[in-house]
Amino acid sequence: MHRLTPLEIQGASFPSKLRGYDPDAVREFLRGLAEQVEEEAKLRGELRAQVEMLSRQLEEYRSQSEALNEALIAAQKTAEATVAKAEAEAQRIITEAQALADRLVEEARQRAEAVETVIAQLKSQRRSARADLKRLAELLLGLAKDDEAAEKRENEASSLAVLRPRVREPKPQP
Repeated sequence: MHRLTPLEIQGASFPSKLRGYDPDAVREFLRGLAEQVEEEAKLRGELRAQVEMLSRQLEEYRSQSEALNEALIAAQKTAEATVAKAEAEAQRIITEAQALADRLVEEARQRAEAVETVIAQLKSQRRSARADLKRLAELLLGLAKDDEAAEKRENEASSLAVLRPRVREPKPQP
């Protein structure tokens, strides 16, 4: 038997028999049944529409969820790549900084050695100059003593002595 529509239920007719059911009561019952079937059909239609709408929404949500998951995965990969790149760049900067620091320390060490060499040379020159000054001082002291001695000799022998008459010794007589 096929599914009856509300109109088919309302328009149904039955043959009459003696002692049969009251035709008005049957019609009234069939009308009520037809209204219920119609309401149920409407409700089923509304429910089907809701199911279809919810199915479409579910599919959209699934699609959005997949898109979000793909975006999240892409973002995570991008973040990991960015972090890896940043770490590599940081390591490069650290390596360059260490190389620069090593080079600066080596240059400073070389300069310090050069300064120490110059200081050693200057100390040697100072010792040499001091020895030269001592020799010069000794020489000047010796000259000063010689000059004092010469002055003393000059004072002892007057320059006017040349002009003084000489005392002559008498000549022996024959």
